[in-house]
Amino acid sequence: MEKGNKREVVLEESTNTHKITANNVTVKDLGNSILKLDIEGEGIVTHGEHGVVKTETKHVIKYVQQELNPVTKNMQNAFD
Repeated sequence: MEKGNKREVVLEESTNTHKITANNVTVKDLGNSILKLDIEGEGIVTHGEHGVVKTETKHVIKYVQQELNPVTKNMQNAFD
């Protein structure tokens, strides 16, 4: 990762927290659990139960996967 103003941002607050670390991160909340992040250089996404992911662009969109609740028949956020 390039030298600079490194910042760690929590992408999902849960017992399985996903985080991104990158230089000069700016975050815009778009609502409905969607975040738009602009970064400089590499962004590294970490999670205790998954492999590390390196971003491929300076623009990152974070969203929560949706699933159908079989009981209520409504769409809801899916968390791992």
